[in-house]
Order: sequence, then C-alpha cells, then structure tokens
Amino acid sequence: MNKPVISWLLEDENPAVKYRTQTEILGENADRKEVIDWIFGKFPADWHETKGLWYSYYVTALAECGLRAENISVAHIQRALELPQAFDGGCATFLLLRALIKLGFADVAKQVLVMLDEHALPDDGFVCARIKNKLKYTPKSCYKANVYALFCAAECKKAGIAFPNEDKLLDYFFKRNIFYRCDNPEALIMDGREGWRIVDTFHPFEPMRVGIHNIVEAFSALGYGNDERLAEAWELLNKQTNEDEKVILSQTLTKSYLPKETKSKPSKWVTFYRELAKKECGA
Repeated sequence: MNKPVISWLLEDENPAVKYRTQTEILGENADRKEVIDWIFGKFPADWHETKGLWYSYYVTALAECGLRAENISVAHIQRALELPQAFDGGCATFLLLRALIKLGFADVAKQVLVMLDEHALPDDGFVCARIKNKLKYTPKSCYKANVYALFCAAECKKAGIAFPNEDKLLDYFFKRNIFYRCDNPEALIMDGREGWRIVDTFHPFEPMRVGIHNIVEAFSALGYGNDERLAEAWELLNKQTNEDEKVILSQTLTKSYLPKETKSKPSKWVTFYRELAKKECGA
C-alpha cells in the first residue's frame, strides 16, 4: 500500500473518496454523515424529479459516494425501485442496476437479475430493447451494455449476490482481449479521440464512455486482477500515473454528476479505484 497516496485520498477535499478509502481500502469504521451532507449539498433540491438519464446519474452519484438505502428518502428513490418493470438490457438500465446494488437494494436487484436470461443474446451479451425491437433478426450484443453488466457482476460479487452466467460474461470479454474487436484484434472497440477511449482514465462513467480504472477494478473484484489476461489493462492504467503514483484524469464529462475534477491533473476518484483494485488483488 502506497502510504503517501492513501494519505492524499484521506484529505478532506473530497469527503466521498475519503470515506470510501477509510471503509473499503483501510477497512475502518467511519461516519457517513459528512458525505451525506456534502453530496446532497451539490444536488439541486428537486433532483428526484429530474427527467431521463440525469435521474439515474443522481442515484449513481449517491452510490459512488458510499451511501446506503437508509440514507435516502424512499419517495426520492421510488422511480429507481421500479427498475424491474423498466429494465431493457441496455447500458443505461444496467447503470441504474449497479447503483441499486451498491446502495443495498438487494431485493430489487434480484428481481432484475432473474430476468437476465430473457435479455441475453446468443453471443452471451446484451443490447437495449430499443435497438433489438427495431430489427427483424437477432443482433449482436452491445459492448457498452456488456461493460455495465460486468460492473453489475462485480458489485454483485461484493454484495454476495449471484450474477447469472457470470462465466459467460467474462468469456465475452476475454475472447476480445477485453478492449478489442473480434474482427480486428488491433482495433479498440470503444475508440475515438484521446481521453475518450476505453483505455483512457475517463471519469465518471456514462453510457457512452467508461474509464480503464473501472474496468480493472471490476475484473479485480471478480477475482481476475492477477490473471495474465488483465496484464495489458494494468500496464495501460499504470502508464497514466505521475511521479507521485497518482493517476491522471484524461477526460471527464462536460457536466459531471459528481463534483468535477480537472483533466490532465491527478484524480482522486481514478486513483481510489486503482488502489481499490490493488487491494482486491492482494497487493
């Protein structure tokens, strides 16, 4: 454990990273009140009435800050609890499912998980119903939806919840060397300008983009952090650290649902996930 880096994560500037470092990396007891006050102080008063994806973002922010079900008004979370009726196998609904698992809504999550077989495609992946229902043939799955399914599987592992066909989902990624196209092993699946690719430290995640640190942490939580098939991912992540072993943020959302960090500067969130992955690997 890198003590100077851990000390940096424990500074008061970001109460959520501080709290999660205390509880998830150091295994300490910590009071959640400061985090609750901090994150709700960043939200608009009517956040729970927000339409569309931003409602899921706010619920995700609460989960990312380490809050639990008892810290949130049931009335404010009611729309999220209706996910079993709205789940469509796409990245946005997987994003919300992951948040509910982290928040501790296990019963709701299990209602969705028993539905996964009916959403799974022949290639063992997923795609949102909006796309599938437009087609007269069975499509290939969407890589982005599968990434969020992977994130859900990792959170299920931490919560002691079985994720259906976890082994098939993992094979889906390992067949692609995690990041690459099946028809062109040299080409990234989620590519684009530097900072927005899947091998970059993009944070926080959103349906179109995720960061390599979240990929590495998910595989580590699932028990594959030391697997040789993850070696390239670790190498790519470690290349994005500075001389103090803090990880540099390569890109972020124009409007972030978590208090915004500065690109090209050390990121506490990204560094936290790197350190959490290391712990899950036994490092």
